Amino acid sequence: MSRQAAPAEAGLGPGRAAPAEAALGTRRQALAAAALAAGAALPLARPAAAAAQTSDVDHLERLLALEQRLQSLYEAALQRDAIEPGLGETLLEHESEHVRGLEMALRARGRRSPRATVPPPQVGTAFAGRPAFARFAADAETEAVRSYEEVLPILRSTRLLLPLGSIMASGAQHVVALRQEAGEDLLAPG
Repeated sequence: MSRQAAPAEAGLGPGRAAPAEAALGTRRQALAAAALAAGAALPLARPAAAAAQTSDVDHLERLLALEQRLQSLYEAALQRDAIEPGLGETLLEHESEHVRGLEMALRARGRRSPRATVPPPQVGTAFAGRPAFARFAADAETEAVRSYEEVLPILRSTRLLLPLGSIMASGAQHVVALRQEAGEDLLAPG
């Protein structure tokens, strides 16, 4: 291993640096000064940017409202015989688990789960029959899956990725089951 000669050993005398080292020192100083200036400006710019960004809690509350809406949708469908009972009970159980999971995530962040005002499911054509309800519910599940797709890449807490990704995958499976219930050809090109 070769050792570089110190400036004094190179005959430059104490305190004198070689021209390349002097330029390097100057470059380092300039970079350090720039980094310091950027670092000083960052705290001033960050609050405005942070205020414009939605927090993980806000995302969780929005997802919770969607899951509560789906939960009430399946409860109403079961009461009105708008869904095959086995499928309806399974979907309702899944939505109840999703609601519990999101409420736990909110509590872990120091927030009580909001009592979302879930509008009653549309009584109109959504409950006209089982195929109509299945199409309506598949659209609602698709909306929820899209919301998870939007939220997952922008979450600040990586600890939320697995549970929310799991809920999203479950929602996608619900879409498939509901499309099948509606009599749609699952292998038909979109």
